[in-house]
Amino acid sequence: MNKTKSSIKVLVCSGIALLMGLCAFTACTHEDTDMGLNLNDPAALYNGTLCDTLTVTAYTCREDSMTTSNYQNGVIGVLQNNVFGKTEAVMYTQAALSTTGGISFESDIIDSVVLSLAITDFFSTDAKDSNYVYTARMRVIPLADPMYVDSTYYACSDIQCLRMVYFDSVLRIGVSDTAVHLKLNSSIRSIFENKVYANNEDFQTALRGFKIVLEPEGADADNMMMTVNYAAAYTGLTVHFHSNNDTLPLDYSFVFTGTSAAHFNGYRHTNYASPLSAFNTNVKDSVSGTQKLYLQPLGGTFVKMRFPTLKQWSAQHPNAVVHHAQIILPVADETSALGEKASRVLCYKYQSNGKVTLIPDMMDALLNGGFDGNYDKDKKQYRMRVSRQIQQAVSFPANDYGLAVYIDARRISAKQVILFGTDKTLAKHVKLEIIYSETK
Repeated sequence: MNKTKSSIKVLVCSGIALLMGLCAFTACTHEDTDMGLNLNDPAALYNGTLCDTLTVTAYTCREDSMTTSNYQNGVIGVLQNNVFGKTEAVMYTQAALSTTGGISFESDIIDSVVLSLAITDFFSTDAKDSNYVYTARMRVIPLADPMYVDSTYYACSDIQCLRMVYFDSVLRIGVSDTAVHLKLNSSIRSIFENKVYANNEDFQTALRGFKIVLEPEGADADNMMMTVNYAAAYTGLTVHFHSNNDTLPLDYSFVFTGTSAAHFNGYRHTNYASPLSAFNTNVKDSVSGTQKLYLQPLGGTFVKMRFPTLKQWSAQHPNAVVHHAQIILPVADETSALGEKASRVLCYKYQSNGKVTLIPDMMDALLNGGFDGNYDKDKKQYRMRVSRQIQQAVSFPANDYGLAVYIDARRISAKQVILFGTDKTLAKHVKLEIIYSETK
């Protein structure tokens, strides 16, 4: 067993010089750059014929199979508004040995057991300054059923809990706080006191894991979520103890990540308002997007999109070369009541088996940022460059199965957005713009 004196070790690595060198190398070897392109209308950079009259059809759909197991970050808390209803987010996690081999607390006296969570972000429907302090009840509940690190868990997954709690108290959590530390009650000490665990499997048989719940109260009721980093140094379970033969305080830390610790997030959505109210009873799995489209993270909603007249257009322009194509997603004004808008949207394409994969333009974005997808506060819209995707759809229309639009970082962000729909009579509507020329 590894017993160490209580300490905090911080390792700081500086790579500034290396980064500057890489930047200088990049600047010298690439004559073309995207610098400043965001200041101009991208369509103005291309010569050719503009087509912006193609029909777009779109639907808001429930996302009922989003995997959340073993991602680095998770979200806990509750948010509610009069459009997307109520979203509840909880964490499920195992604790695992942080050292190889077994662990022994034989003849040790357990002083306290502390569960810590590193905080990376906060969400609410109204902006909070850095001095704001939330009021919320936190509960830590032991699991009755085991978790498995090689299993896949989804946003809708649940695990049975024991009828007891290790922590249940109201806390004050500041926007500037980077972690919360929960001193668990004495009932958990029996897991450790005078116990010997030969390996991690033995330990997790005794302590199957935790369900961690955050319920904002008072003025913050139903209006606070926070992102937790499972892999951060401050996240984990620490046992403070001393030996019968030595009063010197010792500690041992269990981790929530690694090859032996499973974790996932559970998200529950209720009380959707019209036109999404059909999702409350699962009467429908999609809602028409002619007037509005709704994007909600945390296993909420996404948008399916098709271009039914693109095949006909392709037949009329068999030699078309797409120089530039973009999808414009205008934001509805009413989203101001939902808090800060999602900062970015992502675009995937459907395959013949119904699964989705990144569009080629997003693959390009990994190298040069060409996809965009960021929210433009001045124009109140998102713009997705889809040039390569549309060229493929034009060249091989039989392989075009439509697109799916999601909020970026939808597993760890609570930011929602409402878009104007596809009806061309709307002053602002979803639009596909293509700039092309035709070869002889």
